[in-house]
Amino acid sequence: MQLQNELNELKRMLLKMADIVQNNIKEAIEAYQLDKEVTINDRVVNQYELLVNEICVDILIKERPYARDLREVSAILKLVSDIERIGDHAEDIVRYASKLRGNTEKRPDRIDEMLEVTLEMLQKSILSFIQLDTDMAEEVIKMDDKIDEIYNEIIKSLTKRKNISEAALTFSIYTTIIVKYIERIADHVVNISEWVVFIVSGFYKDYLKSE
Repeated sequence: MQLQNELNELKRMLLKMADIVQNNIKEAIEAYQLDKEVTINDRVVNQYELLVNEICVDILIKERPYARDLREVSAILKLVSDIERIGDHAEDIVRYASKLRGNTEKRPDRIDEMLEVTLEMLQKSILSFIQLDTDMAEEVIKMDDKIDEIYNEIIKSLTKRKNISEAALTFSIYTTIIVKYIERIADHVVNISEWVVFIVSGFYKDYLKSE
């Protein structure tokens, strides 16, 4: 009973941590899309990561879990790192968006769609963890194909420009970096979903059936 209570508390903490990170991502994109000054404090996210790691280590030492409980604690140690990295990338986006303050170049149309899909993936990946729902986790992993498609289209549109101004060149460079960070966020979300599958099945990554 004690172990289950501790696992439930870990899930609540991860849910709160993910919620903070999601809000940070939204603010970061607003900084880019709306040419808005934004300050993101990632210290709370880092504190959550440290606390979750501390509790996980304490569980491993004191409770000595086995079977799925052991997999769950081990996976939490991994996926909390992915959530923290997502938070770092939100800060990265803000940093590069600030370099475009006052730049009047039109932002790519599909960045909003890319962000929407990424945030949906994050929400579903965390929910799949809370519910230990492998079907939802697999759905998230497959959604990454959409992210790759949008990413490639945006990069193609940015690189095909010719004889552009210095302002347009600066815009293309920093937008490429920002879009790459969104793509990396989606990759970390996929990692979270893969750890959910590991918790339930004991298999990591090589679980999808060939199609």
